Amino acid sequence: MADHIDMANDLAEAETARHIAAARQPIPVGVAGQCEQCGDEFPRLVRDHGGLRCGFCRDGRRKPR
Repeated sequence: MADHIDMANDLAEAETARHIAAARQPIPVGVAGQCEQCGDEFPRLVRDHGGLRCGFCRDGRRKPR
């Protein structure tokens, strides 16, 4: 029967495998243009459920001014 340490090690291994799989996902190809959400010009926009958006709008971050 597995003890708490064995279960914790199994959980840690599964979590590590999940993180590695997520990191191996391909980076979407970007295109230059105008963000459909904020309207600013960027050298790289990525299409997602909200259209062609900049990284700031896509991630919900505030743009530096």
